[in-house]
Amino acid sequence: MPETVLQLENVSKKIGKKEIIHNISFEIQKGEIFGLLGPNGAGKTTIIRSIVGLISKTNGKVSICGVNLDDDFKDAIQNVGAIIENPEFYMYMSGWKNLKQFAKMNRKNISDEQIKQIVEKVKMTHAIHNKVKTYSLGMRQRLGVAQALIHQPALLILDEPTNGLDPQGMAEFRMLIKELATNGTSVLISSHLLSEIQQITDRFAIIDKGHLTHIEKMSDLTEEKILKVTLEVSDGESARLILDTLDLEIVEQNGNLFVLNVTREVLPEISRALVRANVDIFELSKIHFSLEDRFLALTNGGEL
Repeated sequence: MPETVLQLENVSKKIGKKEIIHNISFEIQKGEIFGLLGPNGAGKTTIIRSIVGLISKTNGKVSICGVNLDDDFKDAIQNVGAIIENPEFYMYMSGWKNLKQFAKMNRKNISDEQIKQIVEKVKMTHAIHNKVKTYSLGMRQRLGVAQALIHQPALLILDEPTNGLDPQGMAEFRMLIKELATNGTSVLISSHLLSEIQQITDRFAIIDKGHLTHIEKMSDLTEEKILKVTLEVSDGESARLILDTLDLEIVEQNGNLFVLNVTREVLPEISRALVRANVDIFELSKIHFSLEDRFLALTNGGEL
């Protein structure tokens, strides 16, 4: 059986008469990267703040490694490392001294050797003794992850962790998070960058207007039974007559260019029928269904 690291059961939050989130329930397993998606104002940050105890819940239950957050906050929260918004440091101190200072505030006895291992894990060895004010944004993000990992938490929570990072910084950050998950750390990541979420998460949840509307495995996005394909031919009129006889849906036609919804099995039949009719095929290719497509479909095209 998978080991459940985080479990939310019917978590709600009201401010006055306004319900910010409503009966949110999901769980995250050991070593899983779980994405939290939603338009601005959907309630993502409220969910995260409820998990780490920064705001009180109106109703519901949060359990971390089997410990109810309300029953024993200290025991539950010691299993969590978090970066909410931007990590904060003493800019005039080195990265190493920042981590040492944070270690002193922890309930656990954290040795220099443990700190060194964390620094190596986030690939900051080369700059750890430099002042933080000299760090790039990507380096500060990695130092933030080191700070969140210093007490070896079972769950790492990241709220918009790639904000402001350049493409190389994003790629390095993805590799780091995947490595952490491979070694058993569970990760909850909230982001508005759908392409980043698609590349990094195992599962994702969509929050819309305070409600959890959808949970799906990321792998299911690439295993659609119905494929969307583009077809470009030499003669659109002749091709249309042929396509109308086949078991498929013509989504769009623009002259000699078609967009079709088809099953995998009918693809060879399309090619054979067009060749028999002397219609040349210039292109027949799959349109990969993206997380953005899924998000827009499930939030009525809501803006991020």
